[in-house]
Amino acid sequence: MSIPTGPTPYYQDDLITLYRANALNLPLADNSVDLVVTSPPYFGLRSYQDGGEHYDGQIGAEPTPAEFVDALISATREMVRVLKPSGSIWVNLGDKYATAGTRRGNEEGLVDSDTRTATHYMPRPAGYPNKSLMGIPWRYAIRCIDDLGLILRAEVVWSKPNGLPESATDRVRRSHEQWFHFTLNPRYYSAVDEVREAYLAPHATRTLGRQSATRGDSGRDNDRLDASATMNPLGKLPGSVWTIATEPLRVPEELGIDHFAAFPTEFPRRIITGWSPRGVCVECGEGRRPVVERGRFPLQAVHNGHTTAVPGAPEGRSSVPHGSTTTILGEACGCPEPTAETTPSVVLDPFSGTGTTALVASVLGRHGIGVDMSEDYCRLAAWRTTDPKQRARAARKPWTPPAEQLPGQEALDFGGVL
Repeated sequence: MSIPTGPTPYYQDDLITLYRANALNLPLADNSVDLVVTSPPYFGLRSYQDGGEHYDGQIGAEPTPAEFVDALISATREMVRVLKPSGSIWVNLGDKYATAGTRRGNEEGLVDSDTRTATHYMPRPAGYPNKSLMGIPWRYAIRCIDDLGLILRAEVVWSKPNGLPESATDRVRRSHEQWFHFTLNPRYYSAVDEVREAYLAPHATRTLGRQSATRGDSGRDNDRLDASATMNPLGKLPGSVWTIATEPLRVPEELGIDHFAAFPTEFPRRIITGWSPRGVCVECGEGRRPVVERGRFPLQAVHNGHTTAVPGAPEGRSSVPHGSTTTILGEACGCPEPTAETTPSVVLDPFSGTGTTALVASVLGRHGIGVDMSEDYCRLAAWRTTDPKQRARAARKPWTPPAEQLPGQEALDFGGVL
C-alpha cells in the first residue's frame, strides 16, 4: 500500500506508521493526509523525557504563553501543508491559570518526573492578572483563523465526569477542556450520519408543538401531531459537549516509560468515524462518502388517544405536515460509478505520545500515522498500537488470552476490556 513518503519509520505495518520526527517538520508529502487528530503538549505543564533527560525543542517548554502559541501556529502550519483540501484538523488543548510563586519544576520550570518536587521559582507571565485563566486555547484558535486562514467549524467541550480534584476554594472546579475543529475549505469530507446519537426519552416522543390537523371555530388547537417520525431515524446530530471519561493507561514496567496525559480512545473514534473516509478511490483520489436517501410521508394526528390520518391538502399544495426517513444506501466518490478499488484513508497525529490516534485509526481500517520527537514515546506507541489487548480495547471487543502465554506475558494482562 502506498503511504506518504518520509524518512525511515520507527515502526511500520499495513495500517500503522510511526516516525521519530519533529511536528514542526513533518516527514510527509504535501496533500497526503485525510484527517489530523492531535493533542499537543500544554503550556508549562511538564517536562517530557527521552532516556530520562529533558529534550530540547519540545512544544510546551516556551518561556511565555505567547511563544507557546507561536510554536503551536508553526506546527499547525505544517498540518495544513500535509492535509488534503477536503480534510479536517481536530486539536485538543487545555487552559492554565496565571499564578505567582513557586511551581513544580526543574531548571526549565517544568515538572521533573523523577523528583516531582518544587525547585524553581516562576514569575507570573507579564500581562496576566494573578489567578486569571490565560485563555490559551482561544488565543490559539483565533490565531488559526487570523494567521492561517483556517475555518473554525466547531468548538467541542470535553466534559470530564472523572476529572481530578483541585485545591482552589473560591471558584468552580475546572472539569473540561476544548477541542477545535478546523477545515481548509467550506466544503470538506464529513460523514456525520455515521456518528449520530440516539434520542433519549422524553425527547424521543416530542411533538411539533401547537400545530393542528383541524381547527374549531374558536381557533384553538384540537389536535397535536405525533412528530416522532420527523426525527432522523439515524439519530440526532452530536452536540457540542461530549462527556467522556478519561481512561487509565498502564504501561508494562519493562518499557520504562510513564505518560500522564493519554486522551481516551472514544475521542478519536468519533472524530475518525465522522470526518475521515473508510477508503480513498484509486481512480479519482476522493474519499468514499455515504450516499443518503431521504423520504417523506404524511404524519398522523393524535386526538383523545385515537390516531387518524391527516387529511390531504388540495392537489398542488404541500401544506400537509410530513415526516421524513433517512437511509444510507452506499458510498460514492468523484467517479460516475464507485467500482474502483480503494486504499485506507490517512489519519495523522503529529504529537503522537502513546499512539492513541494511530491505534484507533488502525482498528477502524484507516492508516494511522504518529509522529513524536521522543524515542521513548515512539517505543511506547509501537507497543500500544500492536499489543493484542490494547487493540481489542480500542476495537471494543473482548480480549481472549492466547492458549499458551510466553514467559512474562502475564504482566501485560490488566484486567478486561475498558
